[in-house]
Amino acid sequence: MQVLFYAPEYRPNLSNMIRTAEFYGLKEVHIFDKNNLLSPPNNKVSRAEMEHMARVWTAGAIEHISIHAIEDIEAFLIDYPGRKIATLVNKESTLLSDFSFEANDLLIMGSEKEGLAPEIEKLCNASIYIPQKGHTNCLNVSVSFGIMIHQAMRQRI
Repeated sequence: MQVLFYAPEYRPNLSNMIRTAEFYGLKEVHIFDKNNLLSPPNNKVSRAEMEHMARVWTAGAIEHISIHAIEDIEAFLIDYPGRKIATLVNKESTLLSDFSFEANDLLIMGSEKEGLAPEIEKLCNASIYIPQKGHTNCLNVSVSFGIMIHQAMRQRI
């Protein structure tokens, strides 16, 4: 199981997802960082503060997981050897509890505001969603990731 965080917009959400990925035993995450969250400012003080905050926000997980920045997202997805699984807020997708994960799947989490771009969705083999029971129409991306990766790991263990 691999994960791709597509264009995250908020460092705390990205940090929470990294922390969750490491908690579930993933050794690496892929990040398409079009919003430059991985690029620290150019002065030493800001870089040091950013590195410290990364350790704090991830509760130290950043020390135990590899971060792979993806430059060419389309090439990465085309070349990925396993299935690409889009996570969508779309009831036409497969219900998370009905989906069977495979060992080489790439779980793709979209950005907080825009989700996944249509051209990225087209490169995916399947899409899944978390069913809503209450009135709030969407979850925070890091919460959604936690639910998705828990279901995937529950099946894979």
